[in-house]
Amino acid sequence: MKTKYETVINILEREILDGKYSLNKKLPTEEELITRLNVSKNTVRKAIDILVSKGYIYRVQGSGIFLRDFSREGCMDIREMNGLTKSFSKNKLESKVVEFQLIEADEELANKMKCNPNTKIYYVKRVRCLDGVPIVIEESYYNKDIIYYLNEEICSKSIFNYIMDDLKLKIGFADRVISCEKLSEDEAKLLNLNKDEPSLVINNTIFLSNGIIFDISLEKYNYKEVKMISLTNIL
Repeated sequence: MKTKYETVINILEREILDGKYSLNKKLPTEEELITRLNVSKNTVRKAIDILVSKGYIYRVQGSGIFLRDFSREGCMDIREMNGLTKSFSKNKLESKVVEFQLIEADEELANKMKCNPNTKIYYVKRVRCLDGVPIVIEESYYNKDIIYYLNEEICSKSIFNYIMDDLKLKIGFADRVISCEKLSEDEAKLLNLNKDEPSLVINNTIFLSNGIIFDISLEKYNYKEVKMISLTNIL
């Protein structure tokens, strides 16, 4: 279940991305947000602080809260674990399941996922397409002790939305390692590219808010179709 400040963040983030405040580049005042969203001052301030840390907005003492002027059209926020779904909400996003299995963790996989060998693990390989164009190959491993049920229908949609909204689990944080690799022949076919063309590769280790690993994944992106952005603040 989302906290009040998380609900406020989601509302304002969606409105920012939808261009609601693009005309005057300014958010409503704290008082206006408190009245409109029926929440406390502390809730609004916490939500605003997080949106500042995400790089969407900045405060000017005595003047208000302003949108940062940045170009993010066609970009995926590299800090968002549900980046495709959130960054491209206006586009048609499809997930095509290539492989779906329930396997047992060998020692190497168990070590990565901090679980016991032979733990049941869902293995999911899928290609995600944006407006019909393949943009990423995802290979993911989900600990069945935590994500106790998955099927191909769920995997053809947003798995993270299912985890948060249906299983009511709170995703906490992730370690992401970024590199570049050449595509194999099979990978290239899935992305409509040529063998040995480059791919941006992201290795993810993803934790619940209690620090337990529930997912590790490997993403290989179509370099012709995807740009990434990271909005940061210098404190």
